[in-house]
Amino acid sequence: MKSPRARSVSTTFFLHSIDRLGRAIDPLVLAVAHQIGPRAVAYGERLLGDAALTMNLFEESAAAVSEALKRKSKNASPVRDLSAYLYRTFLRKVSLVRAKQSRLEKSLQNAAHTQSSVHQPLQAEISLLFDEVMATYDKVTRQIVYRRLEGFSWKEIAAEFGIATHAAETRYSRALAQARSLLRVRRSIR
Repeated sequence: MKSPRARSVSTTFFLHSIDRLGRAIDPLVLAVAHQIGPRAVAYGERLLGDAALTMNLFEESAAAVSEALKRKSKNASPVRDLSAYLYRTFLRKVSLVRAKQSRLEKSLQNAAHTQSSVHQPLQAEISLLFDEVMATYDKVTRQIVYRRLEGFSWKEIAAEFGIATHAAETRYSRALAQARSLLRVRRSIR
């Protein structure tokens, strides 16, 4: 039996010529992307834990590099190593997503810590406010928030609801933003 790493690298790799945002990918960039893509996406998937999100980030990176090539062709400053340029662009996008995931984790931990250190009468008021805010969400978003507060991972939540990890995170982020707005709370984590 192959190891998970070997399996993900040897699977068929297919990249569209247009990313999910509708931006075209240059044929030269597409050829390089098909060469480095399987290993880059496997590495990104290990970091993020979501294959669909990682593939989207790689596709977006290829489109961004294609746009950069168009701009650079006018300035006569060519890209020396296209595969390295594409890989660095992809890693930057992965890094940004990882940082966002980390901030969400910290906000959850802070919320859990704050709730456990509040006195009993105040906890009842917080519980009522929480219930009022939760009532404003649709059923799926409410369940995602509950699962996340219970400690489920993004991957587990996504599997339960049959959505991508990124979609679960997005619903959760929007729910937090809506809660802040309803409660008129300033965002403390940057």
